[in-house]
Amino acid sequence: MAHKSTRQRILDLLAKNNSLNAAELSRVLSVTQADVRYHLSQMVVEGLILTLKPKPSGRRGRPARRYSLASKAKRENYEVLVRALINSIREKTSAQENKLLLHDMASKIPGDYQPAGPLGQRLVQAVDQLNLLNYQARWEAHANAPRVIFDRCPFASLRPEFPELCQLDTKLLENLLDERVIQVESNAHQPDGYCLFHISQNTLGD
Repeated sequence: MAHKSTRQRILDLLAKNNSLNAAELSRVLSVTQADVRYHLSQMVVEGLILTLKPKPSGRRGRPARRYSLASKAKRENYEVLVRALINSIREKTSAQENKLLLHDMASKIPGDYQPAGPLGQRLVQAVDQLNLLNYQARWEAHANAPRVIFDRCPFASLRPEFPELCQLDTKLLENLLDERVIQVESNAHQPDGYCLFHISQNTLGD
């Protein structure tokens, strides 16, 4: 059974408690407070958790900062709905129609976003957009062409059952970059769903 990431374990604990501070999380998770604070700061920026106003403790020194789960990170029944929708699509469409529908969905996820500027600028913008969508994305230079890494995919729990979601991720990245993208590595069995994409030498118009 795959182990949950520190990030996911923090979210799980905050889902079960009204609020916790870094020291409490560190003690329960058996990781350093520096590691906990790193993940907390990232998730505050992403809007997954909230920083609460410290309450006076009556002790000397500044009260420890406490954190709670933001509404966007609270679990709903969306996975049940998504499973029903994808299974319905599978039953009512051919493989080619399914692919076209996924591509259409990928074009709608970024909303009105339009890629602009040189490739380096578009990569930075795409990563920002992906992280707003709860991917944990980054890009790095490579000998042949840049590559994009998803250290977390928000669909990771569904991908073993619905591998076509990888097509959606690929097309979403293509739309954000306006470049042809090739998925070269994927591990749907990792708790956060690691994926690696290379930017192709061929443009979308080729």
